[in-house]
Amino acid sequence: MPTAGVCTLCGAPIPSGQAVEGSFCCAGCARVHEVLANLPPDAHAAYVAAARRLGLIATAQAAREQTVETDAAASPTHPEARRETRFRFGGLACPSCSWVAEQVLLACPGVEKATVDFFSGTGLVRYDMRRTAPDRLAETLKPLGYRLGELSETEGLRPSQGLTFSFVAAAILTMNLMSLSTLRYFERHGGLDAAPEEIKWLEFLLAAPVVWLAWLPIARRAWQGFRRGATTMDALIAIGSGAAFILSLAALSVGRDEIYFETFAGLVTISLLSRLIEARLRDKTFADLATLLRMPVSRVRKIEADGKIVYPGVDSVRPGDRIVFAAGDVVPFDGDAASGGATVSEAVLTGEPRPRQKAAGDAVIAGSSVVEGSLTLAVRRRFDETRLHHIAASLRQALAAGEERLRSADRVARWFTPLVLAIAFLAWAARVVVFGWAYAFSAEGWFPSIAVLAVACPCAFSLAGVSALTAATGALLKRGILVKDAVQLEELNRVGRVVFDKTGTLSEGRMSVERLVWRGPPQPALLPLVLAAEAGSGHPVAAALRQHLEAHAAVLPEGEIIDKPGEGRLLQMADRTFTVGSAGLFEEAFTPDGADERHTLVWFGENGRAAGCFVIADALRREAKEALGRLASDGLKLELISGDRQAACDWAARSLGVPQVRGGATLDDKVLRMAELKRAGETAAFVGDGTNDALAMSAATVSVALAKSTDEALAAAGFILLHGDLKALPDLFAAGRRLTHVIRWNYVWAFAFNTLFIPVAALGELLPVAAMALMLVSSTAVLLNANRLRRRLI
Repeated sequence: MPTAGVCTLCGAPIPSGQAVEGSFCCAGCARVHEVLANLPPDAHAAYVAAARRLGLIATAQAAREQTVETDAAASPTHPEARRETRFRFGGLACPSCSWVAEQVLLACPGVEKATVDFFSGTGLVRYDMRRTAPDRLAETLKPLGYRLGELSETEGLRPSQGLTFSFVAAAILTMNLMSLSTLRYFERHGGLDAAPEEIKWLEFLLAAPVVWLAWLPIARRAWQGFRRGATTMDALIAIGSGAAFILSLAALSVGRDEIYFETFAGLVTISLLSRLIEARLRDKTFADLATLLRMPVSRVRKIEADGKIVYPGVDSVRPGDRIVFAAGDVVPFDGDAASGGATVSEAVLTGEPRPRQKAAGDAVIAGSSVVEGSLTLAVRRRFDETRLHHIAASLRQALAAGEERLRSADRVARWFTPLVLAIAFLAWAARVVVFGWAYAFSAEGWFPSIAVLAVACPCAFSLAGVSALTAATGALLKRGILVKDAVQLEELNRVGRVVFDKTGTLSEGRMSVERLVWRGPPQPALLPLVLAAEAGSGHPVAAALRQHLEAHAAVLPEGEIIDKPGEGRLLQMADRTFTVGSAGLFEEAFTPDGADERHTLVWFGENGRAAGCFVIADALRREAKEALGRLASDGLKLELISGDRQAACDWAARSLGVPQVRGGATLDDKVLRMAELKRAGETAAFVGDGTNDALAMSAATVSVALAKSTDEALAAAGFILLHGDLKALPDLFAAGRRLTHVIRWNYVWAFAFNTLFIPVAALGELLPVAAMALMLVSSTAVLLNANRLRRRLI
């Protein structure tokens, strides 16, 4: 491939047109060279020579050989040159900001992907380390008022923190401006003989900081949108308030009295207040999320092999390490208790409010807190592999996906903003035509146009969807429902049918012995033989037998185990053969009283005659009937499809009141059923927990998994019931209906507001400050409606 020479530091070939700072292959080499260049010359040479000897940077010969190789190792798309990093973004004032930041980053050389999430204040950037670096990305965003930093550096910042200072400062300056401007108004209307001339310049001095604090960030975002061919909602505020400031400054410079700095300050301050109210709503939501996702430990106490205590960082802990936690500590790993006695609360993920005492060998999940005693943990999974970490990642992805789908402000602004600008211009032009050019730059001429821009700001459109989405996501999480795919929140209202898997979803998912029935007098001496025959079997029925008979495991007889696939096992001993399994293995079996189609029957005995029978069942969840009853009463159709026997599925359906049932279904059958419903125009949800459910969940419009589902099912699910309780399912669908209702009314309100007041402003019947105040009322009404949704869902 064509090259632009070799790197000054490492000697690697530089692809044509991709040189960094003129003579380096990547930003890393440029930074290292900068450090070396500031060292004494002899030290510089020594470091470079040592690096070449160690092979850390190429020799001249290696560089020449490398230039004739293919571009596999030098291409900017080489996997080793890529890095995908999540950053914290500061200065995002509205949903438009995330779009602007994404576009700016994507325009940077070397950036392949940029996704910025407004509501979490984080973003994922994939970039080529040889062409750019995080500090360069931060410098690119800095002129726009956006800050980019490592996620850990600013994790504790609240979304409203920066806005609070700007608003308070701007509000104080605006109040003083309005106080001073009243003196000029009194003079104009005869209430004061003469106001001091210096007041006008003092007003300018007070308005100037407001330009820096509040107007410039808005103007930067608007300008960035214009440069990229898009008009955001910031454009209306920037143009309207900016015009008031510029025309007032022009009047001041020529000695005219038409000075309205207080109007400018009032417009941008009220705009800041609207954004602050929105940010406070996000504060509340993220306070809820932080309760689940925070991990307030960076170092832990690790026991070395020699018994010494060291304090490594959380990221350096590996499986097998032994970590000690004291009372009050939060556990950041999945593991097993190495010693008993500690009382641990797992409410963060299980929802169980009562702390439990852990015995040696008991599982402990990440996010648990030690309530009492000392816990020694044998680590099974690092933090970045734990369920808690996966939930956090899923939540971030859900918020980002939902915001992309619901980012209504920019969609509306693309046609709405040019329309409003045209109306504002026509309102001004009409006055010029009627009253002449002398009227063009007077307050009476341009005030109505500014009022149009102020009242038409589509902030309410912007907030209508995303505020309700954020409120619902946080509230559902607090109720134990993780929203993995926020787009599915919109679809919940359309769901008319809920399809359930049986085993592990409507049932407990584990076989258990319901009772033991003897053919004649009990023969307890046979029970150790059952245990011996089922030793080592991975079948769920065998596991149920072993659990039921664990008290008989003291002394087990020896013998050869013979498998009978699909039937059972034989235990061949020196003097006899013992049989455990289905009725087909016995010449004389019997039917125990009370057994029905839901039961699995396992006989045992000797010499072809069954001495006893275990009645085994997969019990239904205690809350399943109530949960499905609530769904049916809400008008949802219910269906059961399972790979279990038809008889067992029929019994479960009758017990739970499910009218439509299919047993013996394969994985493909489940997927085809969901596709069939979709072709019929029916919006369906699938609730499952197993690997064989994952494809059907992916094919469904809405998919729900329980907390203890397989990894494949959890990955495919749009929602996860963290507490594993089906009673949360009706709450989820009810939340979807409420969310849709709130979003619709928010949009109706925002549209009706603009439709009503834009003509009023264009006719000159509305002052700009009053128009901005009305815009604040509109945005606040939308936010309060979203907050009402949050309170109703908690």
